[in-house]
Amino acid sequence: MRNILACVFTGALLLGCGGGDGGSDGCSGGTANCLPNDSKSTGNTGLASGATASETQGTTLCGVDVGNKLLEGLVTQVHDGDTVTLGSAASAYQIRLDSIDAPELAQPFGSLSQAALAKAVLGKSVKVAYSKTDQYGRIVGAVFTDSCQYVNLDQVAVGLAWFYKAYQCEISEAARNQFMQAQNKAVQEKAGLWAQTDPEAPWFYRNGSEPVTPVCTRGVSVWSANSALTSVGPTTPANSAGNIGSAASPQTCYTGPRGGTYTLTASGSKNYGGC
Repeated sequence: MRNILACVFTGALLLGCGGGDGGSDGCSGGTANCLPNDSKSTGNTGLASGATASETQGTTLCGVDVGNKLLEGLVTQVHDGDTVTLGSAASAYQIRLDSIDAPELAQPFGSLSQAALAKAVLGKSVKVAYSKTDQYGRIVGAVFTDSCQYVNLDQVAVGLAWFYKAYQCEISEAARNQFMQAQNKAVQEKAGLWAQTDPEAPWFYRNGSEPVTPVCTRGVSVWSANSALTSVGPTTPANSAGNIGSAASPQTCYTGPRGGTYTLTASGSKNYGGC
């Protein structure tokens, strides 16, 4: 009887601490098997003794820890393997898929990556959860279809994008593991770009150098303390299409592996001679 009680107590502690692989409502693999509208916010409820608020999830969508701002609309353009335009009732938004980096269009598999993303989202309604924009004014977020397909993860799973480890500490440990597992499987199966002997990462193609991969000291995402998802209206100034790629946006000068210099347009295309 003492052994039985000990097992029950230990199991309760594990559940309270959120042990395991992220819970039964998590999205696993490339395509999530979860309800399309399971967004929620979790606070301190159910914390085990000694746990802190920083160890809990914030807002989730399709079982994935995401930013607290939500856009919904039709994908009207796919610029490459990690950038799309989302049309809403009164505006258009540039969306940069977070956590991944797809081959540039001029690179091998660049067009195939674009085509795969187009097949997944072009002309379809999607949800974009985010908390930040990049230096070009593009929204950087997680993209889900109405059936809860986690599009960012799918691009990595089919071998048509890299897990962008330079930004890995922005997402939760569970999400990092998902992306790493998806990429490792794609590498092992020589899927997509991994069929190449030595594929060149797009960040190296753009800059000719490798970024520093940060060591993550937290298991939760940078937006873990966010409240529930809040829909963003089409007239929100910070995210309107008029601000994307405008003269006020900071421009970064890149140097390619062959010495050419360029800036990037709002759509992600290279503008040579812009430095």
